[in-house]
Amino acid sequence: MRRATMGETTMTDLATEPTPTETAQTTEPHVEWVAPAPKKRSAKKLWLGIGIPVVAVAAAGALAFVGTTFIAPGTTVFGADVGMQRVGDARSTIAAHIDEMPITVSVDGAPATFSGADLGLAVDAEQAAQQALSEVPAWQVGEWNAGDIDADLAVDPDAIHAALADEFPDAYADPVNAKIEYVDGAYAVVPAKAGRGIDVDALAAEIGEQLSAEQGVQAIASGETLLAASSSSISVDATVTEQTAAFTTADAEKTAEKLNTTVSGVSFTLDGDVVDEVPAEKVAEWLDVAVTDEGEVDVQAKSGEIQKYVDALPAAVDQEPVDGDVVVDAAGVVSKVLTEGQDGYQVTSTDGIGEQIAAQLTSLAPAEVALTGEKVAHETTERLRSAVVVKSEGMAYFYESVNGGDKQLKNSFSMAIGKPGYDTQVGEFTVYGQLTIQNMGSCDAEGNLVPGGKFDYCTPNVPYPTYFNGDQGFHGTYWHDNFGPGARMSHGCVNLTVGASEWVYSFLQIGSPVSVRA
Repeated sequence: MRRATMGETTMTDLATEPTPTETAQTTEPHVEWVAPAPKKRSAKKLWLGIGIPVVAVAAAGALAFVGTTFIAPGTTVFGADVGMQRVGDARSTIAAHIDEMPITVSVDGAPATFSGADLGLAVDAEQAAQQALSEVPAWQVGEWNAGDIDADLAVDPDAIHAALADEFPDAYADPVNAKIEYVDGAYAVVPAKAGRGIDVDALAAEIGEQLSAEQGVQAIASGETLLAASSSSISVDATVTEQTAAFTTADAEKTAEKLNTTVSGVSFTLDGDVVDEVPAEKVAEWLDVAVTDEGEVDVQAKSGEIQKYVDALPAAVDQEPVDGDVVVDAAGVVSKVLTEGQDGYQVTSTDGIGEQIAAQLTSLAPAEVALTGEKVAHETTERLRSAVVVKSEGMAYFYESVNGGDKQLKNSFSMAIGKPGYDTQVGEFTVYGQLTIQNMGSCDAEGNLVPGGKFDYCTPNVPYPTYFNGDQGFHGTYWHDNFGPGARMSHGCVNLTVGASEWVYSFLQIGSPVSVRA
């Protein structure tokens, strides 16, 4: 049984603990029997990453001041012996130990040795020293030779990368980001190129494993000092892996698709009408697209250039309304457009539109911008055209009613009608078909009579037929000039001169009413 002497008090396996009545000037602390507290140890923590602070562990309870300013003998932090040291000295010992710790890294069998400082190893030495004093103060004799005290280690991957890149340059090749270029009317992608480099995360993890609490306990138990700066080192093998570009080909393809959608969707409206659509090539001229080393897409829009374009819009957009002119049928449905109607526009302001469009484009969004101004609606003239065939007079009359008004006679022509047995039928009809030329009767494709056909005749190249009742209609006649009252020359059609039939073809439209009277 060991005995320890403290002042003049002799004890066996006793622990001393200051009492509340003692002051900082007391030289001989009161002692009493205390059972040693059970040791609680947890695995050390390894923190990877730039700027990740070492997590502080709160000290349990207030530190005693009498006989407790020294850390118990046999106490280590990551193998650094801090026994019988004050907090300040322990802090320096821990920090120096981590900074000077030799670490040998091998790449493809080629070794190089670095210090902990070279590889960015860091520990909150102040916190670790305070923790050691709090957990195993020197006055707790039962806690002597406690071994490694829990502490947190931070590893900076960027520091490791910089150190290894200098030592093993052949293990490194920077990846090349994908690019986006505007070529032949569209944004296209230049593929990324992979690089190579040392797997820093795996290397940092292996360093952390060799600094684990379990290894520390085993080393202390065997009477060794783990990772003593003067005698021990860590040896790890590094792995060279493929390094992916920060901006990949897939990233670039997605961005190019968005850009192409964006530059194809810039338009201007006035009172709900699209009055200008900007060509994609022009929009692309307004954009500068770049990719940063970190893989971020930087899109800048030239608001000044955009504003110049916008300021020229009034001259291109402003116009007086153009009235429309159409032919309609009896139901009011348009059958022919004589003049396309167009609304008038007047842009009254373009202020600030350049910046507005620039903001939309830089967010890769199509820009539809409503201009400030007014629209003047156009008017439309509707013409209902009709024909009246009076058999007894040998005349065909053609009328027009404008916007529902009275009929106005526009033209009339003498005619020939169906001969006996092929009467032109009386009734109310509607134009249903028009041709510029046609072979009539039983004809082949060349206009020759087909013997035994439905009809006993073939009349080729009949000009301008306008049908209103089955196979009866208006058409030109080049084979006779017998027109007027009593002229019965056809197989039921209304024969006109070639010139008259062309006029009728243009005047009447599908849906025009035709009245045939006796």
